Amino acid sequence: MIKSYFFTLTGRFTLSAFIMHLLMIPLLFAGVFYLVESNYRNNFVNQVRNDALILASFSDHTNKYALQYQKKIIEDAIAGGRLLAARIVDENNQVLSTWGDDLPLKKHVEDFFFGEHDDTVFNIIVPRYNTDYILRGELILSYDEKPTQEQISQAYHYGAYLTIAYIGITFTLTILLGRQVTSPIRQLQKDSNEISKGHYDTPLHVNTPIQDIKQLAETLEYMRHELVEKNSALHYQTMHDHLTGLPNRPLLHQRIAVAISEKRQNEKGVALLLIDLDRFKEINDTLGHQTGDEVLKAAALRLRSCVRESDTAARLGGDEFAVLLPQVTRDKAMEIAQIISAQLQQPSNINDTTLQVGASIGVALYPEHATKITGLLHYADIAMYASKHKRQGGVTLYSKSLESSAST
Repeated sequence: MIKSYFFTLTGRFTLSAFIMHLLMIPLLFAGVFYLVESNYRNNFVNQVRNDALILASFSDHTNKYALQYQKKIIEDAIAGGRLLAARIVDENNQVLSTWGDDLPLKKHVEDFFFGEHDDTVFNIIVPRYNTDYILRGELILSYDEKPTQEQISQAYHYGAYLTIAYIGITFTLTILLGRQVTSPIRQLQKDSNEISKGHYDTPLHVNTPIQDIKQLAETLEYMRHELVEKNSALHYQTMHDHLTGLPNRPLLHQRIAVAISEKRQNEKGVALLLIDLDRFKEINDTLGHQTGDEVLKAAALRLRSCVRESDTAARLGGDEFAVLLPQVTRDKAMEIAQIISAQLQQPSNINDTTLQVGASIGVALYPEHATKITGLLHYADIAMYASKHKRQGGVTLYSKSLESSAST
């Protein structure tokens, strides 16, 4: 689960942020903490040296008021805990005065840097001069480094807390920002999957303030719209005759299946009319294919004018047409067939030439004659050829007797 998460875009954002901060945070905070620690150390050393110089300036043994003031400052510093011990020696290294714990003074080793001897004590030795700038000895002071070390440790602790908080906030923001980027992309992926399954009406719209993703969605939506239009046009072309615009044989079969299915829910039947144009081959061979195409177009227009909105007029190929009449009685089907026959018998003016075509029509009924599509087409075809054999065309309703006539 975790492994797969890092292969997502959000996971990649998070992992990239983690690696970046893993490299940058130690360098950043190490540099900051180094500066903080150096500042504490330097401030301590500078302040100690300033205090030592001030105290040394009161070390003139000829001025008792200066010595008393010096003594008071040293005692206050020791009482405050900042100064551990102090000693004044003369030019012969004889001890004149001592304050505080004598232990730090025994080493008598001067420190030049904070924490130099790892003893938590900072020793400083300052020369004592009188008013005539003659050396009168030294002032030895021992300061406690622990308070400063505690401040440095506390700074490190606060820095660690700050680092953890920074990492937590950064990762949280990274995940949230990552989701803001990946959420619309996942929506696009979901919608694209729906489209790939054939749901072309699924719109590709995402709500995001990110312009790049919004533009991507708009481009994909435009592509989807174009795909829908071209798919619709292609589907229409595959299901319709390119010359007359009528439904072709595959679409007719689909609609017959639907009509038979709907018949089971009502009392009326389904009628199929197969139509073959008379004298079309003669016209096509004599006047040419262009005239023949115009005759087919005119016949298609007349078929459309004769049928109801629920009916289907189709071209099967060549000079063969078909009309599907759903939810119709036998009498109504024969009435419509007669109307179609009469319309197709009417002369047509094609390229300034008056032509009379006529038609042979065969009628088969569901479920009276057949219960399957193949049977319905077969029986309507038998009835149509029976009409052609009459030599004057017209309409023929299928009956079993036609089969015996056809076989003879």
